[in-house]
Amino acid sequence: MKRPGTRPQRALGVCAASLLLTAAAPRADASAVVRAVRQITSPATTRLIVELSAPAHYRLARSIARPELGVPARLYVDLPDTRLGDAPVTFISFPQGPALRLRATQSDGSTTRLILDVPGLTEYGAFPMLDPFRLIIDVRGTPREGVPRVDTQSAAAPSPQPLRAVPTPEKQEPAPVIASVPRSRTPESALPTPALPSRRLKIVIDPGHGGKDPGALGVGGVAEKDVVLAIALQLRERMQAAGFDVVLTRDSDVFIPLEERTARANTERADLFVSVHGNASPDAHLSGVETYYLNNTNDRATIRLAEMENGLRTLTGKGDRERDVSLILSAMIQSYKIDQSVALAEQLQKAVVSGIGVHGWKVNDLGVKRGPFYVLVGAGMPCVLVEVSFLTHADEGVRLAQPAYQQSIADGLLRGIQRFVENTRAAENL
Repeated sequence: MKRPGTRPQRALGVCAASLLLTAAAPRADASAVVRAVRQITSPATTRLIVELSAPAHYRLARSIARPELGVPARLYVDLPDTRLGDAPVTFISFPQGPALRLRATQSDGSTTRLILDVPGLTEYGAFPMLDPFRLIIDVRGTPREGVPRVDTQSAAAPSPQPLRAVPTPEKQEPAPVIASVPRSRTPESALPTPALPSRRLKIVIDPGHGGKDPGALGVGGVAEKDVVLAIALQLRERMQAAGFDVVLTRDSDVFIPLEERTARANTERADLFVSVHGNASPDAHLSGVETYYLNNTNDRATIRLAEMENGLRTLTGKGDRERDVSLILSAMIQSYKIDQSVALAEQLQKAVVSGIGVHGWKVNDLGVKRGPFYVLVGAGMPCVLVEVSFLTHADEGVRLAQPAYQQSIADGLLRGIQRFVENTRAAENL
């Protein structure tokens, strides 16, 4: 993960990002083609990954259920100035999750409409990802009864399915309402804190980067993807010995798209999601540990860091990239896990810093911060991103390649998770 030279200020307070129902991605010069759709599902979530040939605008709207007509609640996704590619599939059915099916229509040859049937729809949102361009659509809703659970290994990376327009819509379908309908949202403070059960907890650990994406390169040519994988493998071993179920988003040198990482955590019905990264900076004097939770920020250094991590470096010369990051985050679906994510980040930050220091290594505590990181988007559980040390610092870069230093970080991550779980369960008993 590339790091700008200016140290971010510590975030003061928590401000939940709003859900924006109409948002725009960078405008394409010519009509984009909707090439295919991938889907990742869990009992309560459906994530659609819509692959397009070029950036496109999008609009979201919903219609309420019409039980008297047998029509479920629906989510409409309009893509102006786009067209459907030639394909034999007219609709996609989902084997599990809140969404039943997806259909596509074409109006006047210039707007593609995706119609998603979601009987128990409660939350929805979308955000674009670049290089290549795809639109990520998240919906949450009431799980369907009597639907067999799909194996999470196969659900995590399905083959893309092409779409073409449905010739004739269902007769009983009412005219869709395209004006955005804001969903009701209960303030986080008014909601009960979700309880972590006494069962064996499942934790998803996400070693950043991998495969064709090496991440940051540090002292002596060490690659971030190798360091964080080594830490994650050690962490898995220690966590399993401590009584946790542990799933790694990758356990070898493979590339996993950002949108599939939290989706994997959702399909696993995980209790926590921790993404492990190594830091880097053109300023070789910067060092230390810092931990992020998902939220918007006005800090320019953090925004530049998020731009590079999110692939926004592909935007060249047009518009304000910092504004683009803010806009995109505002369009992300949000869950009610911000307070828990902050608490998890604080425990991990303290434990990793103390775990490194107890071995006599000097380490700077850069604190807990907020940032718009795609890898955290859409998680249905507390989720954080930990920057374990700077690969580009003369001392830390050398240490990060050493098993003993990696072990100290893994031990700290384990202790932080244990303390978070203990504190959460203690609060339940008050």
